[in-house]
Amino acid sequence: MKKYKLNFLTILLLIPMFAIGQIPKGHFLDADDSAEKGYKLKPFKQKKEGIYHYAILTELPFENDCESGISEKEQIACAEKNLNGLISENLNSESKYKGNIYIYLTVTEKAEIIDIKVKSYPQSNEIDMIIKKATEQINVRPAKYKKKVVKSRLWTKLEFE
Repeated sequence: MKKYKLNFLTILLLIPMFAIGQIPKGHFLDADDSAEKGYKLKPFKQKKEGIYHYAILTELPFENDCESGISEKEQIACAEKNLNGLISENLNSESKYKGNIYIYLTVTEKAEIIDIKVKSYPQSNEIDMIIKKATEQINVRPAKYKKKVVKSRLWTKLEFE
């Protein structure tokens, strides 16, 4: 009997460990001013704010080589790779920074980049400003969701070694 109680307690302790860090399907982590610190979980389609995550867009707001009709997961990977390349093109390659940088931005219906959030790990205000300026220089167009021009939320990660 004691053996069964011990196994049951072990399972109860493991369940929360497996649940930590799980993001529900159709959601993503975002960095914006609505979260006091860190990130906030948001759905791909935020009707109240009128914002669409790039995973579900039918036309991305920047030049890309992504195929149409691909899955959300494939579109995320392709869009991140292309966005990463566009930002990297605007960077000076002589930076000595080593770490990861997460970039979040919104493209409006009028093809303007707004609400840029840059989070570097380890934290560097200097590299954050350089990345923000490089991000502002990207050429964008309005995104489309089912032939309708929409505001879109994008993100990518840069890695420096």
